[in-house]
Amino acid sequence: MENRHYPPAGVWAGLQSRDARGLITFLSDALGFTVHALYGEGGAVVHSELLWPEGGLVMVSSWNGDSPWAREPGSAQLNVYTHDPDTLFRLVSAADADIIQELTDTDYGARSFGVRDPDGNLWASSTYRGQPLPAPDDELQDVNFEGHA
Repeated sequence: MENRHYPPAGVWAGLQSRDARGLITFLSDALGFTVHALYGEGGAVVHSELLWPEGGLVMVSSWNGDSPWAREPGSAQLNVYTHDPDTLFRLVSAADADIIQELTDTDYGARSFGVRDPDGNLWASSTYRGQPLPAPDDELQDVNFEGHA
């Protein structure tokens, strides 16, 4: 097997929700994220961090229309890398998630499916990690983020 170098998971998505605790529960139960941090104020979620087991994270907070960071909940599209889309698809199906694209093989070699979260955000789960980066000095290396979220 040829080693490849892929971009690191250094961009973190931030989602706002009218029911942040409900969205966090969905992402944990249906998709397999792990709650790493959760800060609340009253019933609102001020900041949370949910780790993806294969690297990266998503931040979720309660929507606040007065914030300079305010954006309409439910309008994001996110892509999640998984090495095992079949198992993840079974988990999502068992959670009765809104599947918008059945598990399928793409013409570019990925295995993917899509779901809609309770806010309306679209989540693509796929074996596609992006195009490999050129290796520094023609040296190939494998950058694996599993367990390093």
